[in-house]
Amino acid sequence: MEKVIELAIKHGHTIFVKSVDGSTLTGIPEPSNDPATLKMRTPLGHFWIPIDEVCHVSRLIVFKSNA
Repeated sequence: MEKVIELAIKHGHTIFVKSVDGSTLTGIPEPSNDPATLKMRTPLGHFWIPIDEVCHVSRLIVFKSNA
């Protein structure tokens, strides 16, 4: 899971996060000074989520067409 987050930060990808309580959040992860916390930028603002509360992470990759 941490590797997916690291790759998303490196490439500027959006991620989908599901927490253990069932709530979801979609946004762009950012580097955090606390390795136990996931920092995300969303249209609603910045969120900090403890990594131990995250149960699923998916990277959302947009492919741009040349058309």
